[in-house]
Amino acid sequence: ILMSLLLFKSTKLELQVPELPVVALHGKDVALNCSFNHTSPFNLSDVTVFWQLTDTKRSVHGFFMGQDQLTEQAESYANRTSLFPSQLTMGNASLLLRRVAVADEGSYTCFVRVQEYDSAALLLQVAAPYTKPEVTLEPESNLRPGDEVALTCVAYGGYPKADVIWQDGSGRNLTDNITTSVVANEQGLFTMTSVLTVVLEPNSSFSCRLINPLLSEERSIFVTVTGGPVLFP
Repeated sequence: ILMSLLLFKSTKLELQVPELPVVALHGKDVALNCSFNHTSPFNLSDVTVFWQLTDTKRSVHGFFMGQDQLTEQAESYANRTSLFPSQLTMGNASLLLRRVAVADEGSYTCFVRVQEYDSAALLLQVAAPYTKPEVTLEPESNLRPGDEVALTCVAYGGYPKADVIWQDGSGRNLTDNITTSVVANEQGLFTMTSVLTVVLEPNSSFSCRLINPLLSEERSIFVTVTGGPVLFP
């Protein structure tokens, strides 16, 4: 009896999912990895796999009785999810999520049952690169040293919110003098607008840098403001 109890204990199902957040690019596909140990052979019909949103419990994907079961699937995931059925009997319960959107961001729970059962959650984060920034000047003409001007730096289509850093030609940080706003489009992607107000010196130079924290990606533009038009080297 003791031997059989120990054997039963050693076959407990355990799931492995990534501990760190999974970062997916907007519009691309991503695999949410979930694997489980299996000490004895089993058939596909013996496996139950559920993926659901951790907080709301909405169904993302279901598999049992040897096939996908999607009648409870949340509408926003329709035609965008699949498992890897040929690898299920090898312990792979990962979910392929296609055409990732900002709205997909959040915690996902993987549930697997093969006699025993276990569940584990992972975090999905979405990222999108920003366009190269564009800078405009107000006022645009008749500028002289000592005039106050507003430089507006705009970048489009990124996610999440970027860190914006303004510097002058000598590398001095001017971020205390800026006002930054963020507007989301219908896809949840951001347009970031940052306005720097400065007093002109002769041939003043400025750089506007946007850093995407998830992609560790930087987009920048360098401008020189003279008595004439703005120069973009």
